[in-house]
Amino acid sequence: MDCELAKTPLLTQSPAKVIFKFSLPLIIGDFCQQLYNAVDSIVAGRFIGTKALAELGVASPIMNIIIFLLIGFAMGGGVIMSRHYGDKDYGALKKVMGNALVIGVIFTLILSAASIALSRPFLKLLNTKATLLQGADNYLKIVFAGAIFTYLYNFYCFSVRAIGDSFTPLIFLFVSVAFNAVLDVLFVVVFKWGINGTAMATVFAQMLSAALCIIYTHKRFELLRLKKDDLKLRRGIIFEITSYSLSMSLQQVFVYVSRLAIQGLVNTYPESVVAGVNSGTRLDALLQTPMRGYTNALTTYTAQNMGAKQYKRVVQGYKASWVAVAFFGVFSTLFTVLAGKALVGLFDDNAEVIQAGTGYLVSIGWGYMLMCIIVQSQAVFKAVGMLKTFVFSTFISILFRIILSYLFEHFWGLDGMFWAPTASWIVGGSYCFICMMVAYKKFLLPLAKLQEE
Repeated sequence: MDCELAKTPLLTQSPAKVIFKFSLPLIIGDFCQQLYNAVDSIVAGRFIGTKALAELGVASPIMNIIIFLLIGFAMGGGVIMSRHYGDKDYGALKKVMGNALVIGVIFTLILSAASIALSRPFLKLLNTKATLLQGADNYLKIVFAGAIFTYLYNFYCFSVRAIGDSFTPLIFLFVSVAFNAVLDVLFVVVFKWGINGTAMATVFAQMLSAALCIIYTHKRFELLRLKKDDLKLRRGIIFEITSYSLSMSLQQVFVYVSRLAIQGLVNTYPESVVAGVNSGTRLDALLQTPMRGYTNALTTYTAQNMGAKQYKRVVQGYKASWVAVAFFGVFSTLFTVLAGKALVGLFDDNAEVIQAGTGYLVSIGWGYMLMCIIVQSQAVFKAVGMLKTFVFSTFISILFRIILSYLFEHFWGLDGMFWAPTASWIVGGSYCFICMMVAYKKFLLPLAKLQEE
């Protein structure tokens, strides 16, 4: 990307242009990734029924904790690789990649086995209704059995992105999403396999995308072709990878633990409400993809420039990112408020489902500007090594989201609970903004001025 210093003309381009160009494939890719779950829900709601949509709703928070734990683990290695690439230390890059692959695969297999064994107890812990328990449990067990493909795909995606290729993984993801949609229709509509069919379609699609990404990486990038010595575990590298990966994973887990805690509250309501909130959650994830993709690009850009000691460009990139924050925040809010009801109606035509889903989506949509400020700050925290601040900023947002969800629900019912995320983002956004301003003035700006001298 930006910092292959001696070889690329991108140093003559503005940071805003560099980040935007690199973010486009990430935004589209993240959107496509979310379509896996959205397509599953649409097929389940339209061709199986409201009960199946509710089953996916109670299963999703548990599934997302595990999946995003793996994505966070893969992301941590990618950030370190970006730094070594910016510093042109390609030997260290390969060793980090090899160690991250080995410990990531081991971690994934252990986590998958544990998740399969514990999926049913977790569902019961969340007050899952007996009518939804079996279907949700079957779905989780199938998805967790294929978790290794999710990890491998994301690991190789972050690896090639670390050296500047954000476009090619997108092509494989397009193929995978289309394959998933075809299999959804085949397994559910034709074979009548119910919710199990949606889970199997997801696993097979992830398997295809992982295989394509691995083959492409090996053939296209000699730098990323691992040798036996690269796979040898090294204590210092393992510690560094683990520190970054666990920080990224914990951040992902905090987000979905809050949704898990809130899901236990949602599950006390009728199936139509559970199904509606599931629809709103899927759409919320889709609508957040532009800012998530942009900030992932900001993280890579910042990490590479920090590795290359191009501090002035780090500052310029951060300043440029405020335009994206303003645009995505305002656009997402307006789109959600104006089109929320129509979007929820894609999942199910049940009036109660639409009412619950719209209430959730519109309420959370009013807080998107605050969410953008949080993820923008966290993108920089990750890239410059402020891991404690990164994790704690997520923790306080999640803690307030859980507390306020139960508090608001107690006083104002379901509608009150829907406003808890936005209220929690006020706290999280304020904390992130203050920490970022301190880091900017006391750390980034002095480095940039020193470089000018």
